[in-house]
Amino acid sequence: MHFTKPVLAAILFLCLGLSAFGQCVHVGGGIITNVGVISADRTLGTATGDLSGAIGVQIISQSPGPGGTTVLTVHHFWVTESGDTIFVDPAQLTAKLVAPNLFAVVSYPVSISGGTGKFKGATGKLKVIGEVDFNDGQVALRYSGRVCFATSDDDKDAAAVTHSDPGVAANVAVPAEQLRPVSNVMLARERRRLAQL
Repeated sequence: MHFTKPVLAAILFLCLGLSAFGQCVHVGGGIITNVGVISADRTLGTATGDLSGAIGVQIISQSPGPGGTTVLTVHHFWVTESGDTIFVDPAQLTAKLVAPNLFAVVSYPVSISGGTGKFKGATGKLKVIGEVDFNDGQVALRYSGRVCFATSDDDKDAAAVTHSDPGVAANVAVPAEQLRPVSNVMLARERRRLAQL
């Protein structure tokens, strides 16, 4: 009897998976942009891979860094192919001059702090490496990291799945007034998805 709640919680977790509690996934891909497209301090281009879409960066400031590096503080504009916006905290790109106007990106941590669509409430950390060529106005980068997606309202509803017997429902500590059949939760979710198409 003492193991009923943990066992039922484990069964719910297995049945609903990580989607009921949010999900973290590994992401990776490339970024190719041109420098000076809109103005001298902006880049514009595309991202490929897991976060594919359009991306732009604005250079906010530039300062000397340790060991002869240059530190650029940048602001991102990132829109995925599906039209979701990814919010990115201001970042610092540290680059080392390897040839005239050619920089190797040695440190470029990027933090995701939400967005729209599936990125609403998302968090993440990306590591970015690559090069910036101010001679030809080109940037080539590779990103990899982890993004944790927030639990959607639909997934929270699905996590409240319970048995129709009030005695069983009490064992998973969900008040009876919050109970809804799975089919209604699933139908509501599918109706919303179809309405978005």
